[in-house]
Amino acid sequence: MGFQSVPVRAAAVLAALAVSVCFNQPGNSALASTVGARSASLSGGGATSADGGIWPHTASKPVTDPALNMTAFTVHIPAGWKFTGMIERIPGCHGPEVPADGLAYTALAPDGVTAIEKLPGMSWGWATDGTSGGSPKCKPVKISSAAEYLLNIAVPNLRPDARNIAIVPFTPEMKDQLAKVSQTAQSQAPHGMKVTLDAARIHLQYTLKGKPVEERLFVAVTCSEVDMPAYPMLHRAAMERHTCRTAGIGITRAPQGELDAIVGRRLPPPDIDSQWNQTIMNRMNSQFAAWQRQNDEQFQAIQNHFKQVTNGMIQRGQQFQAQQKSSFDNAMAQDRATQGAIDHAAQMQVRDSLNRQDFINPNTGRKIETSNQYTHNWISSDGQSVVLNSDPTLDPNGLIDPVRESWTELIPVN
Repeated sequence: MGFQSVPVRAAAVLAALAVSVCFNQPGNSALASTVGARSASLSGGGATSADGGIWPHTASKPVTDPALNMTAFTVHIPAGWKFTGMIERIPGCHGPEVPADGLAYTALAPDGVTAIEKLPGMSWGWATDGTSGGSPKCKPVKISSAAEYLLNIAVPNLRPDARNIAIVPFTPEMKDQLAKVSQTAQSQAPHGMKVTLDAARIHLQYTLKGKPVEERLFVAVTCSEVDMPAYPMLHRAAMERHTCRTAGIGITRAPQGELDAIVGRRLPPPDIDSQWNQTIMNRMNSQFAAWQRQNDEQFQAIQNHFKQVTNGMIQRGQQFQAQQKSSFDNAMAQDRATQGAIDHAAQMQVRDSLNRQDFINPNTGRKIETSNQYTHNWISSDGQSVVLNSDPTLDPNGLIDPVRESWTELIPVN
């Protein structure tokens, strides 16, 4: 294969996603620097300096960020190899999570075949409600393991003609190392967030320039899981939101039979430029603060809107209830009046048929039932005797038992 630029080499995977070496900008978490320091030993053959695992001669190559016109990284490659590298800023749904993940480079040996490469990182996500968990324009990608990513995304896009594809197992020491990094990431994660780290490396073969070559791909995938509560006001059900990222795919290639010698040697990890890193972090902090203000304003606007809607609903409900109560009270009053008239007429009819009538004692307000055959009724002062007569001029006071009793005329009830 001829010496190709990083943008050309990266183009094959832009439609997919990518994977692994991490650096130390915000968003990568504390896990980032740890993985970056240890990824070389995980991706390689595990050789140490005691058995000649370090390249004897290296050259340092700067990688420029074209957006800021600053050196972003210094990459260490074998001396005498060709090099090209840059910071990729990939737009769309699956771009690098932070600019440092955009580091991409190729170091090509004099034979034109042997190479050490890194592709830019990518990010993706999915949610249990079927969305991507982020932008509604992005489709969900449900991948959380490194091996699944390599076998289903990276290899089909990068090496569609690959054969003899095999997962290269990690040594027990490497597994322990990975477990410790994963535990560190989880311990430093925000409350309520589950963080997982997974790494994988695969070995494959294909033909390049008519010659058989071998290649090893390494990737580390970091995923976070957050439970999102239901939000009935926005008609949103509870869901789990998953977001995953990788800082890039590490690739090592050599002619068939020579790969072990290449992966058995280690290179120093890339050095991030402190001035560039601080500039990026300042920009990210500023962008986050602006996003947070906008998000707070939007949330407050939503709250105010729903508060107004709720207050309007409450006010209309109260008005409706008042109208209903007034209508009910009026109906009940009319019903009581109607029923009272019916009862009174019925009682009067019953009394009339029995020759009875109600009278009221004006001294006590007590109702007394007597005969309706007499128009004038007098009650004694002790309330025990009644004088019945129809003579309007008759006054029993002084006439009937004047010593013991006085008499009061009762008032007829119509």
